[in-house]
Amino acid sequence: MIGHLPTPNPDELLYSICARYASRVRYPSKKSVLLDLFGTHNVVASAGLPCRLDLLGEALPPGSEFTVKRLIDEHTLLPYYAPFVPAEREARLRRDMKESGGTRVYMRSGVMAGKVPLPEWFRFCPSCKAKDEKLHRETYWRRLHQLPGVLVCHSHKVFLERSSARIKYARNQADFFTATQSTPRLPARPLNHASSEDRLLLELARSSSWLLSAGQSAATLTSLRNRYLRLMIAQGLATYSGCVHADELLSRFRRHYPASLLKTLCCELIGRDERKHNWLLRLVRDPKHAQPPLHHLLLINFLGSTVEGFFSLPEDLSYFGESPWPCLNPASEHRGEGKIAGYKISYRGKNHRPVGTFSCECGFVYARTGPDETPEDRHRISKMKAFGPVWEAALRRLWSDPAFCASAIAARLEVDPLTVRRHAERLQLSLSGSRRTVTSLSHSLQLKAVNPVVEHERKRQKHRALWLNAMKKSPKSIMKVLRGNLPHTYAWLIQNDAAWLRSHRPLLSKLARATASVDWGRRDSKLALAVRESASRLKAVPGRPIRVTKTAIGRDLGQITLLQQKIYKLPLTAQAIADVIESNEDFAVRRVWQAANCYLRESTQPRQWQLLIRANVYRLRASKAVRRAVEDGIRMIESKLSLERMLRVGS
Repeated sequence: MIGHLPTPNPDELLYSICARYASRVRYPSKKSVLLDLFGTHNVVASAGLPCRLDLLGEALPPGSEFTVKRLIDEHTLLPYYAPFVPAEREARLRRDMKESGGTRVYMRSGVMAGKVPLPEWFRFCPSCKAKDEKLHRETYWRRLHQLPGVLVCHSHKVFLERSSARIKYARNQADFFTATQSTPRLPARPLNHASSEDRLLLELARSSSWLLSAGQSAATLTSLRNRYLRLMIAQGLATYSGCVHADELLSRFRRHYPASLLKTLCCELIGRDERKHNWLLRLVRDPKHAQPPLHHLLLINFLGSTVEGFFSLPEDLSYFGESPWPCLNPASEHRGEGKIAGYKISYRGKNHRPVGTFSCECGFVYARTGPDETPEDRHRISKMKAFGPVWEAALRRLWSDPAFCASAIAARLEVDPLTVRRHAERLQLSLSGSRRTVTSLSHSLQLKAVNPVVEHERKRQKHRALWLNAMKKSPKSIMKVLRGNLPHTYAWLIQNDAAWLRSHRPLLSKLARATASVDWGRRDSKLALAVRESASRLKAVPGRPIRVTKTAIGRDLGQITLLQQKIYKLPLTAQAIADVIESNEDFAVRRVWQAANCYLRESTQPRQWQLLIRANVYRLRASKAVRRAVEDGIRMIESKLSLERMLRVGS
C-alpha cells in the first residue's frame, strides 16, 4: 500500500499522476514504482488505456476519495471512445482495464484496427505549462492534449507542441516521464482565426473535450447511424427510407474539409474504390464495426451539429413519434385515445417521404404522410383507408334517422356527402326519401360491390406472375434492371408483398475482387531507404547505445506493425534490415568501443576486465570478436594517453 498519491489535477492522465509519484519517491529502480503502485512488475506504463487498475485501487491509501471507476472516468481516455462503441463492448473494456487486459483494450476500443494513429509523443500547451508552473510549480499531462486529431488547446487557442517523452514505442516500458521534465519552454503559437483549417481544429478540440467531460454512455451502432440519417435528411443528403446520396455527400464533404487538413488528421477518403468504399460511407451505411471517434467528430461537424446536439437526437428513426397512437375514428367512443400500438411504414414520392398506416381494433384504418413536426400532427389524417364496422354501424343508425340528411351525416362522420352516398349504396341501405335518393351518380362514382380481400389477392397474383415472368426471360438480370423494367409491379410488391419479393430476387453476382490500392513496390523502395537511415540514426543516439534490430527500426519509423506483418511484401526492405541489424557480437563490439572512448575522455587507463564490465559484455568475453575489440581498445587508449603525456611534457 502506498502512503500518499499526488492529488490528481483536472483532466490529468493517470499516467501523469503515476509519473509525479515516481518523481517524488525517486527509487533507484524504475520497476520499484510499478511494484508500489500495482503490486507487480508485469505492468506497462500505458498512457491512454492502462490496465490492472484493481491492483492500483488496492494500493491506494485508506480513505482515498478515488475509486477505480472514478480513475477510469476522469483520468483515462475511455470516455473518449465509449460513446462510439456498443454498451457490451464498453463493459468489457472497463473489465479489461481493471484486470490484465493488455492489448485487448486497444483492440476492443478500435484503436489498433483504425487508421487514425495515436500520437507518438506526449503533447503540451505552452500556455497551460506556464499557468501550471505559476500556480503549482509543476505541470502535468492533460488527457485532451493526447487525443488523436487534437492539435490545438481550445482554452488558450494556441497550437500544441511536441514533448521529448514518447507515448508509443518507448524504449523502457517501465518508465514514467513527468511533464515538468519533458516539456521545453517554448513560445505559444496562436491560431489564425481567419484560417478555416484553424477554426476546424479548434472545433475538433472542443468536441473532444466535451466527450471527455460529458460521461456519455455507449450507444448502439444503429442508433448512431439513425442520428446521422436525421441530419442528412435535413440537408437533402439522404431520403427518409435511408438511401444516402453518396456522390453528393462526398462532394460536399471534400468542399467542407481541405484535403491538407484530412491528410494531417490521417482521415483521407481512400479505399479500394474511393467513390464506393471509404470511412465516411461506412459511417452512414448499415453499421458493421466501430470506427475511430475522430471520424465521427468530423462527420458531426460537417452535418452542422455539435457533438452535444448530436447525442441529444432520438436514437430511432420513428417519423411519427412514440406509441401508442390515437384512434381517429369519429364514430368510436375511444376517439383520440392511444389504442394503436404500431404502424406500417411505406415510402412514397420522389423524396421517399414516409407514410404511416395506422390500424385500430375497431376497424378504422388511416394513413398519414410524415414526418410529424408538431404534436398536432398526431391527430392529422392524410388518407382514410378503411372505416370499419363501428363507423359503418354509425352510418346505418344515422341513415335510418329521417332527421339527418346526407350532408348532416357527412358532417357527423367527418367525410364528404359523396362518400356517405357511396358507402350507403355499398351497404345496400334504403334509398327512399327525396334527401337520400341517389340519382344520376355517374358510373365512375358508383362504388362497385367488390370484395376487397378478393381484389387484393387478384392483384397479388397478377404482380407475382409479372415478376416471375421477367426473371425467367432475363435470368441474369440484376435487381436494378428488373425494377426499371417493372416499376409499378416492384412498387406494389415492395409495399404489399415484401417478404415474397425478398425471397424471389435475382441472385447476387460475385463481384471481382478489387485490386489492392497500395503500391507495394514504391512503398518498398522508400521504406528500404528509411530503414538504412534509421539504422545510422540509432547508432548515433547519444547516451546508452541502442541495438539495431528490426523492432528498434520499426519503433523509430513508427512502422513496427508493417515490418512484422507485411515484410513478405517488402523484399528490398527485408534485405535492408538483414544488412543493418546487429548480432549480439556486433552490438557488444560497438559497446566496447563506446566504453573505451569514455575512458579516453576521462584520461583513465582501464584493465581488460574493467573495460568488459563497463561495456556490459563480460558474459561475452569468450567471443573472439569481443576479445579482439577489448585488446584493440586498450591499445588505443594507451597509445593516445601516452601521446597526450608527451605533448604536455614537450610544452
